[in-house]
Amino acid sequence: MSSGFADLTVQAHQLVSEGDLTGAERLLADALSDADPRPDNASPELAEAAGLQARVLVALGEPHSARGWAAFAYAAATRLFGRSDERTVTAAATLAAVLHRVGSDARAARLYSDVIIELTARDGPESQRVLAAHADLATVEYARGQCEVARDRLQDAWELHREVYGDGHPSGIKMLAKLGAMERDCGRYAEAHEHLTLAEELCRLHLDPDDPLAAQVAGLARAAADPDHVCPAPPPAPAPAPEPPPARTTPVVPAARVPPQDEGPHDLPPYSPPALDEPVETPLYHPPGRAAETAHVPTPRTAPDADALDDYPWPPDEPADQLWRPGADPLPPTVVGLTGDEPDGVRRVPPAPPEPPSRYLPVHVPRPPAAERRTLPWLPLVVLGVVVALLLGTIAVIAGVSRVDDRRDTPPPATGAPASSAPPPTSAGPAPSTPAAAKPGTPPGSFTLTDRRDSIVLSWTYPPGAEGPVVVAGGRAGQPQGTFATLPAGSADYIAYGLDRTTDYCFTVALVWSTDTVARTGPVCTTRRR
Repeated sequence: MSSGFADLTVQAHQLVSEGDLTGAERLLADALSDADPRPDNASPELAEAAGLQARVLVALGEPHSARGWAAFAYAAATRLFGRSDERTVTAAATLAAVLHRVGSDARAARLYSDVIIELTARDGPESQRVLAAHADLATVEYARGQCEVARDRLQDAWELHREVYGDGHPSGIKMLAKLGAMERDCGRYAEAHEHLTLAEELCRLHLDPDDPLAAQVAGLARAAADPDHVCPAPPPAPAPAPEPPPARTTPVVPAARVPPQDEGPHDLPPYSPPALDEPVETPLYHPPGRAAETAHVPTPRTAPDADALDDYPWPPDEPADQLWRPGADPLPPTVVGLTGDEPDGVRRVPPAPPEPPSRYLPVHVPRPPAAERRTLPWLPLVVLGVVVALLLGTIAVIAGVSRVDDRRDTPPPATGAPASSAPPPTSAGPAPSTPAAAKPGTPPGSFTLTDRRDSIVLSWTYPPGAEGPVVVAGGRAGQPQGTFATLPAGSADYIAYGLDRTTDYCFTVALVWSTDTVARTGPVCTTRRR
């Protein structure tokens, strides 16, 4: 069985190289119909045949049929050869392409990332296969809505490819054209125009005029932006960290002298607690002329009276010249001797000038509340009505004056003769006319097919006034048709590649006017077998 699969795979490769994809697909389908569907029991020849069948089905436009064989080939190759083997990497790339075409973009992105890692370790970061895998991953990221990541990846891949392989390589031109299309869909019209124009110029300089890639790049440059594409909003920027408080530049001056460390603490007098039988009395000072019950005790917040301090019984052993008074010096006697030229940690604070007391008492004067300003909601309507009346009156006056002038300029008819009719107006030149908008449901017109054997060129006219996309469908003659491509509004041509040279194909073009109205052209077929 293994040798049979090997021979069939060789024959299928030969048919693919000749362009007979249909024959290769039939040959492999007949051989794989009786194969064991379990990847654990697959042989290397069976895994290779399944991978080739998946690639042929993708080329024929049947990705859903190719999905099972691609997954089978990747699982079998991983078990047989390991993840880093060349055959496993090829199977992973095939499965990623199939998953992207059927809409499984999340898993396709993971597979493309694995392919990039393995190919980079094998070929280096500048190899064509690595850069092509980066371009494929950018396409998948763009389909998932990661527009900025996809554009950056594709631009980096194109710039590196251009630097290593030059401007004229077809792979680099494809990357550049795809980058311009992404930027156009994202609203970056200046960058899109620059890149698409450069891609067309590179095609003109380095490719043949009838090269299919040049036609595809030209069609992509003429296409309109995808109206359904919406770039996601960028994530909000993180809040900035709070700034630290500014450092204090001025030194803090203590309220009193701070003794140096070598002086040590001040010696306090010994404390002798009173005896238990000795009463503790707190004498209160009563200034002369005041009753005892209204005695005033000075506090740090209330300055004592000057006469009270004069009558205070200071200690008899205290010299009179060293007595401290509130009005004599702002510093207490314990600090007076320390206010020389260079005190350590002490500065003199000048007293604030006293404010003269006011002779008036605050009197509350009641005032009536301010009247609210009444809005006039009808005022704009009145102004609008006056303006409209003035305009109507002006128009009426102009119309009346023009009628009077017409009557004056027209001569009265002669007596007894009927009034002659006005001369016919002179015919002006034909005014330029634009094509009238087509009725909804009008199919594309002038649908033609040009058979080039290795490709088929389809062309049509897009109905004026239409805004819907164009769906190109086709298939083998006598068989049901499948969708080949969905083109943006305004598209007027399409090129189909990878078809069998000896098989006839039929194509139709449909214009989607709305969800309920789809207008199709009649099928146009090739005549290869006649």
